[in-house]
Amino acid sequence: MFSLQNALRGVIRLFLYALLGSAALAQAAEPFDWDPRVVRGQLSNGLSYYIVAGDKLAGPRVAMQLLVRVGSLDEREDQSGVAHMVEHMVFHASARHPEGLSKYMESLGWRIGTHYNAQTNFERTLYMLSPENRPERIDAALDVLSQMGGAAQIPAAGLQSERKVILEEWRTKLGLRARMDQQRRALLRAGSLYPERPTIGSEASIRTQTAESLQAFYRDWYRPNNMALIIVGDVDAAAIQQRIETYFSSLQAAPLPARNPPDPQLQDSLRIARMQDAESGSSQVGWVFRFVTDNRQDSEGLRQRMIDRIAERAVRRLAQRQAKDLPAGVESLSSSKGLLGKTVESLGFAATVAVDGHAAGLQQILLLQERLRRDGVREQDVRQEIEELQRLNEKALSQHAARDQSSWLQILSEAVQDERVLQAPVQKQAQIRQIIAGLSLADINARVRQWLSAPDRLLFMLAPGLSPLQLPDQASVLAAQQALRTRSLPALADSPAAETLAEVSLPEASLPEAGPTAAVLQEEDLGQGVLRWTLPNGDKLVWDARPAGAPLRFVARSAAGFRLPGAPAWQWQMAAQLGAQADLPGQAAGTLARWATRQTLQLNQSQDDRGLVYNAQTKAELLEPLLQLYVARQQSSLSAAAVQAARQQLARQLARQTDSSSDRMARELSRLRFGPTPQDAAPDAAALARLDTPAGLDALREKWQLLTAQPTTFFLSGPNDVATVRRLVERYLATLPRTATPLASQPLLQAAGARSARLEISPEPQASVRAFGSQSLNWSPERAMAASVLARVIQRSLRAELREKESGIYRLSFSLSLEPHSGRLASELFFTTAPERVDALWAIAHGVLAKLPEQLDTRLLAEEVEHARSAERARQGDESTRFQRLQLSYAQYGDARYLQSSTQLASTLSVDSVRALAAELALTRDLVLVQMLPRAAGGEAAR
Repeated sequence: MFSLQNALRGVIRLFLYALLGSAALAQAAEPFDWDPRVVRGQLSNGLSYYIVAGDKLAGPRVAMQLLVRVGSLDEREDQSGVAHMVEHMVFHASARHPEGLSKYMESLGWRIGTHYNAQTNFERTLYMLSPENRPERIDAALDVLSQMGGAAQIPAAGLQSERKVILEEWRTKLGLRARMDQQRRALLRAGSLYPERPTIGSEASIRTQTAESLQAFYRDWYRPNNMALIIVGDVDAAAIQQRIETYFSSLQAAPLPARNPPDPQLQDSLRIARMQDAESGSSQVGWVFRFVTDNRQDSEGLRQRMIDRIAERAVRRLAQRQAKDLPAGVESLSSSKGLLGKTVESLGFAATVAVDGHAAGLQQILLLQERLRRDGVREQDVRQEIEELQRLNEKALSQHAARDQSSWLQILSEAVQDERVLQAPVQKQAQIRQIIAGLSLADINARVRQWLSAPDRLLFMLAPGLSPLQLPDQASVLAAQQALRTRSLPALADSPAAETLAEVSLPEASLPEAGPTAAVLQEEDLGQGVLRWTLPNGDKLVWDARPAGAPLRFVARSAAGFRLPGAPAWQWQMAAQLGAQADLPGQAAGTLARWATRQTLQLNQSQDDRGLVYNAQTKAELLEPLLQLYVARQQSSLSAAAVQAARQQLARQLARQTDSSSDRMARELSRLRFGPTPQDAAPDAAALARLDTPAGLDALREKWQLLTAQPTTFFLSGPNDVATVRRLVERYLATLPRTATPLASQPLLQAAGARSARLEISPEPQASVRAFGSQSLNWSPERAMAASVLARVIQRSLRAELREKESGIYRLSFSLSLEPHSGRLASELFFTTAPERVDALWAIAHGVLAKLPEQLDTRLLAEEVEHARSAERARQGDESTRFQRLQLSYAQYGDARYLQSSTQLASTLSVDSVRALAAELALTRDLVLVQMLPRAAGGEAAR
């Protein structure tokens, strides 16, 4: 049970740390104290619990998690997938709820994904509930968790129906990513059971495991001495402890079976292997060292992990420097560190290479390793990492005080799952200060060399598709390493020194001359405190003054999309992407980016088929440098070197492309939805080659100039005064050159009519369904909100029909959006299922869509209407929502009326208004459907 004496001892120790400082109490290896905010205890049956309570965690719900320390890694050979199947089955009948726990929770109005969920992985099973913060609902949640933890019945009849759902979950995990992950796991975690214990199991095991097998696994592992309960919220901790005792004390403890070892068995060897798949476009070389790490929960363990962190990041910085001057055929070079078990970690190096660049990539990895062995990491990199640690450490106490429910749940859950101490922040801060003071460059380099001397090594290579790949033999790799040790190493490109960065500035000559007087700007009042200025160049700026403390928000929007006339889409895209990274004429590469970093500014750029958008959020006092940066971006110039590098990268990407099933499905969908779109075709070799000619370079630069010359509407909100904003707008925006004849974007719109295709191309035993609908429908805020409610109702109705009734799917997505810019309602449906059931399930789904509105479930509709009203009320007063609605209002009405009408938006929503919108829909009339099924027997298979 929770010990008051231990708690007082911890408080006294924290007080002494704060009073005396770390040096007075430092010990060689001081154990960690738990964070005093965490109320911990253990029942007599072994159940551990962790509670974080307080009014700062106030919210409508309480977060609860029941952690069972068992996963697929603990399964025997004949139990493949059982841990995950048990997770599904505990939602069925229990001792107190024979009708089923999921049905009981549904009777309380709880929904899966919103109020409850569960996850299983290799090491643990996690049950998550978020009940309303009311005593009777908290009791109900504790009741449910205790039933899951010790009273599940796992009936054979329930298993028969749930088995179908689990099989469909298994299908959702098929595909290229899963195949590559399996290969990667087999290589990186060789010598452990991870590759042999996939959490989902196999199709055969899911079909054949019996209820008795699941019940035995449940009896073995679902014991209170193998569980932990986590609760975070605005609750009374003492009262919660009593309720935990009430609901969980009757669970019976028992000895646990022997666990399978979680760590790979390390070997003194260099393994060389390949990773390939018919549908993969990856081309890479990787080198991995595996070694044992120190995870002690004391100050010495913390010191070792801090050395690890600094060493890892310093190695990464060195890799980035070497990557600035890579030879032909090697595109990137990086390093990373990962956890492969409980005490085994890895240091990896990776080079992305051209199709024929594997030898060059390996040479760059070996060169980086030799550089580290010989010279170590750089002192300036270590110093910068230590300074960053110091900065974070000084902020730790304030961040701890500001933690909300979500962040508390995350860090506490991770600590409990990993069986770590969530350390007291005052103690941790003091220990880190002391550790940092004693660290040296020699400590960091000793750790790097320790990693590089690890005898367990892996070299692996990936090639696109099934293209030929000749692996080197062990002798040649070791000879290449030895040869490098006798060579002088080439110098590395250096990063700009900190003092040089401080001097980076935008030259005055690059900025516009002082703007005209204020009288030249035409000012209009749009209502709701919003002003519009028409600039002399024709641009518009919409300004919304906000209260002190609000952030500065900025958006610049033009019609410079990638489907402008006169050139293929890829050229407009390349021009925009290069323009986002370009510098002013005469500046060194990266000058603008470094200047923005020094100003702590981030100006994001995005482009779609309709337009080009810049957006930023920053402090109000940074308005002037933000406008300077925007102007500089508009006046930047594409360099020949940047264009050549982009051309080479695009050529390499095209060379690595495989005709995968997902790509073929996407092409078929595009053809059916939009018809022939030659403007969107990828470039051929001749088109790419033209970029290397003076004419090609000039043409791409002209595209960038055309993009930046398109008339622009600016949206700005923040606490600045009107006079300041007006002065800066005149100074920086009013004289930007804009074209008198803007280009018209050609957005993609789905053609009317119903069309379908059936593709037998999948390498997996899986069928997938994608259906896109589109119809003209006038936009209004009220109708858009009703459409979002209708989307949720349809999603739930489809799930009820296809999963609950038919047990034919696991995951399904449905979206419905009323698009203001096009005046169209767009729908999208996706699900996967067994190939033999695809036609029957699509017929059911089609029926749900076709029978609106007469078959709308009134109960579901009422629930979702109330949910939407609640969410809308929560958005009132949110500054980000106001800024988005200001842009929407201006685009639709040319004024700010939506800011006022949105205050009544929740009250306009009703069951009747949603039904009225549903009556206007024809979701199956203009519908494009593509079904992908497995390829015929004997067809090409993926490896």
